[in-house]
This record gives sequence, C-alpha cells and structure tokens, in this order.
Amino acid sequence: MLVKDPPVEIMDNVWMLGTNLYPLYLLKGPQGGTIVEGGTGAMGPVLREQLAQLGIAADYVRQVIVTHAHPDHVMAVPLFREMFPGVTVIASAVAAKTLQAEKAVAFFCKMDDALTGVLIQSGVVGEQHRRPPLAANQIAVDRVVKEGDRIEVDEGVALEVLETPGHSECSLSFYDAARRVLIISDATGYYVPQHDTWWPNYFTDYGAYVRSIERLAAVDAEVLCLSHNAVIRGADDVRDYFRRAMEVTQAYHERIVADAKAGKPAEEIAAALGAEVYQKTQLMPPDFFVKNCGLLVKMSLKHAGIG
Repeated sequence: MLVKDPPVEIMDNVWMLGTNLYPLYLLKGPQGGTIVEGGTGAMGPVLREQLAQLGIAADYVRQVIVTHAHPDHVMAVPLFREMFPGVTVIASAVAAKTLQAEKAVAFFCKMDDALTGVLIQSGVVGEQHRRPPLAANQIAVDRVVKEGDRIEVDEGVALEVLETPGHSECSLSFYDAARRVLIISDATGYYVPQHDTWWPNYFTDYGAYVRSIERLAAVDAEVLCLSHNAVIRGADDVRDYFRRAMEVTQAYHERIVADAKAGKPAEEIAAALGAEVYQKTQLMPPDFFVKNCGLLVKMSLKHAGIG
C-alpha cells in the first residue's frame, strides 16, 4: 500500500511531513522528536507550518538526521537549526566533510534556488517557502554516525544505522526494529508512482548500489520510507518493492552495457536515458537528467570493465 500526501501519520508516532516530492519523517517520543531527512530549502518553512498545524512546539524536535549530502536532502538543515533550539544534527563522516566544504555548499545553494523556482512554478510550494540566505556556505554536523551505531528516538526505540552506499558514498539508511520501520532515502533510486517504475540512481558505484538493495531487502520491514514520492506499507508490498526495484536496476545496467557493446557512444546512451526519465518526471530541465544519466552510464561501463 502506498502512503502519500503529507502531513499524514503512517503509524503511531511516525509521521510523513514535507511534500510528496520531498518528504521528511518525524519519529515522535515522549521526550522529543527526531526528523529524518534534511530536504530542500523550501521544506524548512513547509515543516514549520505543518508542525504548527499539528500543535507541535518548536522545542520538541531534538534531532535531525541527514541521510546523505545531496542538495535536495540537506538545504533545510540550516533553517531547522533556527527552528529547533539546541537541535543535534546527525550525519555520516563523509557527509559531514562535504557539508563543511564551502565550494560544495555554494553549489548546493545554486541547485536549491533553481529547484525552489521549479517547485513554486508548479504550485508545490509558494514564494513564502523560499529559504533565507545561508549565513555561511557550510552546514554544521554535531554528531557523526557509522554502521552499527544506534540513534535513540524514544524510550526503548532506536534507529540502527546502516551504511548503504552506491547512490552516494555517504548514503545511510535507518531501521527501527521495534516498529519495523526502514528509512532508505535514495538507496533504491527515484521511484515514480504514477508510472510504477524507477529511475536507478547508482551515481557512485553500481556494484555497491546493488549490494545495498540486497541488504535492505533482507531487513524484515513492515514500513518502507522513501525520500521521494511515497511510503510503502505492508511486509508483502515492501518485499515486492525491493524485488521490482532490483529487476529494473539490473535491466537498466544491462541495457547500457548492451548499447555500449553495440557501438553507441556513452554520450548518446546518456542522452536517450535522460530524455526518457525527463518524460516521466519533468521536475528539472532535460540537461539535468542527461548529465546524471551520464554518471549512470559511466558507473555501468566501469562495472562491466568497458572503456
């Protein structure tokens, strides 16, 4: 079963907030709440409105967890610091290093400004949701976590940290065994519910990406929280999601390799793939998708030992 259209309570004390395109997850406990995902810049003002609507005080949120250091997953974090006094921001060591790099964060700001413009134009958010300028081109992390660490979110409830690289080197997933909730960010790529398909996103390593999917599929999850477009509820549906995500990913990789072996230049393969994904999700200009598909082509050919 798909869960969409935040704000919505997925199960007791687990909320999907933000927007369908860029959800944030609130895990509630008696002493405070934990937000998972750092969103786009516009998700800061959106979240502030939603928490007010739900009657949740600003000082209730104690932790913010960054799943990975990509611009659409971190740009609300600076505003979260202002919104939630004393909040602890948590990320991997690799993500923390990236977020201290002024050049990287300056690029993230540029990307976020462009994305916010698209979201406003499409009516997903309003002008009032533009993030304020950053005081500095850095995003501070207070606590670094790694594989096997635990993040306490409630009495007797903790998130186990799972390192799930492939989409990025710093990608983390989180499992709440008590509630069987698995939060995986972009580990399986970009799911497009209206077409019931995936845009695989193995931007740094195809082999690691596949292994991460296999690992996550083996977790006995009842609820699967994605970082774009949906939550999957029901153990059978979660298993089916992982199975089909893997099938699409492997077919995508095999297509790239076959095209390359047939003599198609990498640029031509990327252009065709980029045009296809743009037709399914016109969130960004075509060049954005072509460029990112170029990374996928590069990773597939590297894995296959071609080029």
